[in-house]
Amino acid sequence: MKHRIRLAFLLTLVLPASAAWGWTVVLPDSVTVATAVVRLGDLVLEPVPTEAASVLVAEASPGASTALVTRQGVLRRLVALSLADDVRLAGAARCVVRFGGRSLDPGVLQAEAEMVVAALLPPAAPGAPPVSCEVTLPGEGLAVNGAWNLACERSEPLPAGRLQVRLVLTDGWQRRILPATVVVHAHGEVAVARAAIDRGNGLDEGQFEWRWTDLSTVPPGLVSARDQLAGQSAARDLRAGEPLRAADLKPTPVVLAGDTVELRVQRGSVAVSVRALARQAGSLGQTIPVRNELTGRLVNARVAGPGLVEWRR
Repeated sequence: MKHRIRLAFLLTLVLPASAAWGWTVVLPDSVTVATAVVRLGDLVLEPVPTEAASVLVAEASPGASTALVTRQGVLRRLVALSLADDVRLAGAARCVVRFGGRSLDPGVLQAEAEMVVAALLPPAAPGAPPVSCEVTLPGEGLAVNGAWNLACERSEPLPAGRLQVRLVLTDGWQRRILPATVVVHAHGEVAVARAAIDRGNGLDEGQFEWRWTDLSTVPPGLVSARDQLAGQSAARDLRAGEPLRAADLKPTPVVLAGDTVELRVQRGSVAVSVRALARQAGSLGQTIPVRNELTGRLVNARVAGPGLVEWRR
């Protein structure tokens, strides 16, 4: 058993962080707790499996205000409980546990988390109901030693629907990751076909009924804005009453196979135009093969508009 512990501990020191580990125990330099019994989940900076989080790692001794938890000690306990498979230890080699911290009021933490997440909500679409969110925090109690701050690791707006967000709780020198489950209630105009639409037909907003819908309550991938139809055709047959998905759209060709097109050839600041024959259909911005009718040469040109392709040499 001792050899197994020693080998596992050495591997945590020499293997690179990019190795494929199932989960990681990240110890802080120190942590303040409000209880006399400390479990692994009370210490770590990153979430760990539930069973591992409940492992006892320290207890307050009579008259002692601190305790020391080491990586090796944590690993020894995990091995003894057969919980060390696929684990990597990181962070501080030794963590000082300070007892006597102040329990953080869950209601205060919840309110702060909702404010932090609300700052990342996307703006409501014109005419849509306001965007709102639900935030669910981990259930375990937290302790702080003084003033604290809560922030979010991401800065970009949150999409509609359910997602995981990592909040960062900073208490002086302490930093803890709180994985929060967030549901963003943002409304979009979901398109529902008024009548059957054949595959390949061009699409416009008049062919659909537009219904304001909470996008967190419907499958992802639905068309939820009218401007998504610009320059699009039906990629498949659509039934009346069927919601339109982004996968049901394909760019509408502005050049068809066999069309005679203007081939604009540009080299530096000089441009000339010749007639060419399109060998396949193409939508705006797509590259298609065309045959220069003057030389008979086949070139790949970019569709620049109806009847117009460009080739830069």
